[in-house]
Amino acid sequence: MTSFTFSAEELKSAPAEVRRWLLGRIERDLMTLMSAPPGSPAIHASALAACTPDEAARVFDLIRGDFAATQVFLELARGTADSDPVSQLHPINVDVLTRNTRLDGHGLVSCLRTINRAFQEVCGNPDVTLFGFDQANHVFVHETTYRSIHGLWQGLLRPHVSPEANAAEQVDWPPILFEPRQLGPSEDVAMHQQR
Repeated sequence: MTSFTFSAEELKSAPAEVRRWLLGRIERDLMTLMSAPPGSPAIHASALAACTPDEAARVFDLIRGDFAATQVFLELARGTADSDPVSQLHPINVDVLTRNTRLDGHGLVSCLRTINRAFQEVCGNPDVTLFGFDQANHVFVHETTYRSIHGLWQGLLRPHVSPEANAAEQVDWPPILFEPRQLGPSEDVAMHQQR
C-alpha cells in the first residue's frame, strides 16, 4: 500500500481535476471503512442485506422521484449474474458505475446513501446495508439483491398493456372508408411543363 501526505497549501494549489479526484477517493475510502465490519479486512456476504423482489420494488417506489438515485439503483442490475455458484456477492466496478451514470464520486456516494436509507425504511431496520466496497474499486451487493433489481429492471422494460387497451384491440371496428381526392397539378406546375 502506498500513501501520500499533502499540506493544505498543496491541496489548495492543485488543479481542480486533482482536487475532485482526491475527494472522490477519500469519499470512497470512507464508505469502505463505514461499511466494513470492525476488524474485518474482507467483505462477507453475511454483512450485506439480501433485498427481495418485493423490497426492491418498494425501494424503487421510494426513490423514483430522484432521477440519479433511480439510475444508480437500476445500474446495480447491469451485467450478468455471478457465474461462481459459491459466491453470494455481485461486484460492480465503481468506474463503470460512475461512467454509466455520469456522476462523480460525491454524487455516487450520495445516491448509494439515498438507496440504502430507502432500503432501511422498507426493512424497518436502520442498521442494514445493501453495499460493501473493496480496495479494488468495486461496490458489492448480495447476489439476491442483484437478481431482485435485475427482475425489476426487466419488468420495467416489458411493454405494459392496460386491460382497457387490450379490450379495445379485440373489438372489430368497421373499416374506415377514406378515399383522398385526386388533384391535378397546380397552375405553376402545369405552366412549367408547357415551357
